Amino acid sequence: MSLDIKKFSDVLRMHKVSVTASRMKIFETLLQAERPLTNSEIVKRTPTVDRASVYRNLELFAELGITETMLRGWTPLTELAEPFRAHHHHMTCESCGRMIEIEDHELEEVLGSIVARHNFKLTKHLVELTGLCAQCQVS
Repeated sequence: MSLDIKKFSDVLRMHKVSVTASRMKIFETLLQAERPLTNSEIVKRTPTVDRASVYRNLELFAELGITETMLRGWTPLTELAEPFRAHHHHMTCESCGRMIEIEDHELEEVLGSIVARHNFKLTKHLVELTGLCAQCQVS
């Protein structure tokens, strides 16, 4: 059993939620994803789990902090949260839709400085940048 699967199982058990084959399949789909996925993409990539179960379990995963959801326009995108993925942010090209993950310690330091200056206790944050990728700038 991989470390991520064990962590996932531990989170479910800690919240007194059963570890089911459907939940494992959905988690594995998210674990293998190279980018955040729409709900319909998760359904397509998890053909052995019915659509309603996928949607119900995605809601459960979000409640338990297993996943994070971000919006691209009106479309929710889901990806694994910490501790299953390293903390990161995204840049999205508004022309081609390409999404680039960014991990930037300087950005985290700036955010830390801002919240400290305002005596604010940060519990979670999400930074999404939208613009044009290098390829779309040339076209």
